[in-house]
Amino acid sequence: MSRYSLKPLAHHVDLFEVSLGWDPGLDTFFVTVFAASDGAPDPDVRLWRGTTFREILSAAALLAIVRDYAEVPDGFASRLEIDRLKNPHDQNQPISTLIAGLLGAGRSGSR
Repeated sequence: MSRYSLKPLAHHVDLFEVSLGWDPGLDTFFVTVFAASDGAPDPDVRLWRGTTFREILSAAALLAIVRDYAEVPDGFASRLEIDRLKNPHDQNQPISTLIAGLLGAGRSGSR
């Protein structure tokens, strides 16, 4: 799994972090946008995408979402794609098997 933190755009004064990366267990890229909460100890989550199996399949699709919230460095899509290639989804990992079973996409011969 990879995770990066990007600086929010200047006009999003309420935001303090945009985190994003690659989750091989879910075979998806993800983004979470955090804002300061009103007195609560935990931050407010303003956006959380990439929480379901294969939800965001490419770095380009991820960055299309992220650019509304954060400054994206040049070449960042390549870095994310390298993360995906170095840490591929392994359908034989226990969590992957569980997810596939829940989605009805198990391997042939499995229930």
